[in-house]
Amino acid sequence: MAQTQRHLNYLWQAFLCPRSHGAKRMDHLVPSGSLWIRNVSLHNQGIYSCTATNAIGKSTASTVLHVYGQYPAGGSKVVPISQEMNRRRLLMASHRGTSVFIKPGDILRIGCPVLAHHKLPVMWDYNNLTLKEVSSPEHTEGSGPKQGPQYRMLVGGRVIEVNTLQVEFSGRYRCWTLINSTRQMLSAWMYVQIEELNWRFGEWTKCSASCGNRGTWLRGIHCVNLNGKAVQSTMCQHIPKPITLPVTCNRQNCPPRWLASEWSKCSASCGGGWKRRQVSCQQLEARGAVKTLTAAACERTSRLSSSEQCTANDCPTWVASAWGKCLGRCLGPAATIQKRSVICHHANGSSCTDCDLRDRPVSVRNCSSDLCDVQWRTSAWRACTVVCGSGFQSRRVDCVYRRSGRTLADHHCVWLQQPPTWQHCNTPSCGSECKDTTQYCSVVKRLKLCYLDMYKQRCCGSCSQDSDSPSEQPQPHYIL
Repeated sequence: MAQTQRHLNYLWQAFLCPRSHGAKRMDHLVPSGSLWIRNVSLHNQGIYSCTATNAIGKSTASTVLHVYGQYPAGGSKVVPISQEMNRRRLLMASHRGTSVFIKPGDILRIGCPVLAHHKLPVMWDYNNLTLKEVSSPEHTEGSGPKQGPQYRMLVGGRVIEVNTLQVEFSGRYRCWTLINSTRQMLSAWMYVQIEELNWRFGEWTKCSASCGNRGTWLRGIHCVNLNGKAVQSTMCQHIPKPITLPVTCNRQNCPPRWLASEWSKCSASCGGGWKRRQVSCQQLEARGAVKTLTAAACERTSRLSSSEQCTANDCPTWVASAWGKCLGRCLGPAATIQKRSVICHHANGSSCTDCDLRDRPVSVRNCSSDLCDVQWRTSAWRACTVVCGSGFQSRRVDCVYRRSGRTLADHHCVWLQQPPTWQHCNTPSCGSECKDTTQYCSVVKRLKLCYLDMYKQRCCGSCSQDSDSPSEQPQPHYIL
């Protein structure tokens, strides 16, 4: 249904062929009410029924879609109509245009897409020439050798039936009428083409055998048009195809020849071995029997070999996996190790222990990694703990990347010798000049802390003025 009155509801039903069940549907309802089938395939062929309803009533029309391999060369997209379905179905015109193939002799009924209760006149034209309804069953337009179509109006002019015998009926048929409620013009058309195809016998094929009992001839059958040009066979599949039976040929005894059985398996499962077969002189007779002859009967032909060398590939072999990541223990600057698995396998994939250890691929190798490109980085020495006498000083030692200088945990540099983090301070002896080196010496003296070496050195002057016995000195309460 191409063009209908406004405020209509549309319901499409598809009765597809059995092989279309389960196929992915690619049809959509367009705003005009038409059914749009995208990517048409064999799965889409079947009967499509459209029901249009509104407050007044409803109307139903059906059409048959047959899909073939390809469209006719140089033609538009058309839908061939089978003879059986054409005799029982009404072809509906549409405002977008419907194209069909009709075989001469088929009944051609074209319907105008209007509701059943439509009362206004429906006009028809053929190739832009008006068809006028007459009282006689059939009316002929034009005169002379090339006559127009013979037709009759049915169902109040809503359907036109065209005679497809003896006259020219192909062309463009169009109906038009006013819509009852809206007074808008409805126009729909159909383009009818004559189906001028048929099956034709071709040449005989070459005999399928030169001797024995299996030789046959077959005669080719081709789909051709009226000009005798062969077209694709799918274009004639709606026409009954003639049956061609094979004809026997070359039914005679074959010359004796050497025949061999199938080769045996290789005698070795790995490496070189031998395979063997049975070779005999035989003859295929015209009645189909195979007769075994003596070797002398085939002496004019070369004897087939009964054995030959073979090589078996079911040998155990080492199978190595891909190398793992370069994340092993560091062996030096930017050097570490990576590993992979190496397993002995048969050709069928089962593991075994028969592989030669001398051929085993390595499973560990050195690799380059930035994770090992590290070094110890030292800071400057801090000041000595004393200004004279024996003291010590320290510094910071960090494990860092050599390129970026980013600090790492110490265990990343464990394979490198770590520089010392402290050392003794070799400063001059304090005995050469005895003087106080801190302002707190009076407190040290009062608290009697001169017995401690550190305070004795820093407050040498104060502590040497009145030297008390160490045994009489109280225990310190704090250290400056």
